[in-house]
Amino acid sequence: MNYDVNAIFREIEKDEEKYIKFWEDICNIETVSNDKVALDELADFIQAFVSEEGFEVKRTPFEKCGDFLTIDVNEGAEKGYMFLAHMDTVHVKGKFGYPPVKIEGNKMIGPGVIDCKGGIPIALLVMKSLKKLGYDKHLRLILTSDEEISNALGGEKELEFIKNASAGFKGAFNCEVAKGGEVVVSRKGILRFRIHITGKPSHSGIDYFAGVSAIREAAYKLIELESQSKEGATTYNCGIIEGGDMFNIVPAKCTMSVEIRVNSVEDMDAAYQVIEEVTAKSFVEGSKAELELVSKRMPMMRTQETNELFEKLREVSLANGFGDLTPIESGGGSDSAYTQLAGVPSVCAVGACGDYCHTINEYAEIDSLIKRAKLLAATII
Repeated sequence: MNYDVNAIFREIEKDEEKYIKFWEDICNIETVSNDKVALDELADFIQAFVSEEGFEVKRTPFEKCGDFLTIDVNEGAEKGYMFLAHMDTVHVKGKFGYPPVKIEGNKMIGPGVIDCKGGIPIALLVMKSLKKLGYDKHLRLILTSDEEISNALGGEKELEFIKNASAGFKGAFNCEVAKGGEVVVSRKGILRFRIHITGKPSHSGIDYFAGVSAIREAAYKLIELESQSKEGATTYNCGIIEGGDMFNIVPAKCTMSVEIRVNSVEDMDAAYQVIEEVTAKSFVEGSKAELELVSKRMPMMRTQETNELFEKLREVSLANGFGDLTPIESGGGSDSAYTQLAGVPSVCAVGACGDYCHTINEYAEIDSLIKRAKLLAATII
């Protein structure tokens, strides 16, 4: 079936104000990753909105993280393309004041306006507009709720959900935060650990040498791990160290948090072996340590199919005056890793444009809603 691109663009424009308001509304519901109550409230709001818009919607409950939503048009038809976005943000409630969202000209400022709530109305606009103009293939949007903490709360159930919900689609567009003409075609995998170290307490003045310092052991482990980091390859970051009780007590306990970023599955296996070896080794005699896996996110690997999907997106962007696009390999992780593992060619960071995500200056360019919706719609017809 041939589609009139200009007719699709006009259809998208019809709903601009409605979907800007929806965008603002969902960002005003503040949803830090570990707040299941708030995330379920947001899921309620989105579920009601998309139902009124004529979408099919299913809800998947989770015990620890917010419930997920699967939003479809033409379910049961031949599979077309799918979209991803996440409902959680990194911002604690109140950080942006009240109301959280402010509009200043073409800027929307607030928690998650680009990372990643701005991607939700973009995907919905594409799906609604194409459906109204007779697009007859199955389109899907899945919304997750703990992406910002590497799927730590949903666990394996969540990862299986993403892979199962993605299977069979021609391609996946992750509507994550976008920067100018960049499109992400690969992302690093992430391992997060805590190392719990035990030493022996003693009075630091009277009996210093009878003690075993857990903090000193942590310092040796930190240096050993971070010395393994290589630019462009695997990196080890010890981001948090907690331990000790008083100035005058040799510390008996210390916990260090370590994040490892890798380029490939093979690198992930190698990094796991490194941290196990460093944990098992005692640099300070008498100390012991245990390793706890906090979360694991697989790398999003660049494939030939991914390259082809990117080139299609780029051609459409150039043909319709949206500018050139550049493929980027990012150090950050995303749920696109799991659509790729499901065998679905995936590109990431095609959502709302803006800057300063993860800060109180986070803002989105409001006109990117329509521009991105047009680009994605024209790519999948």
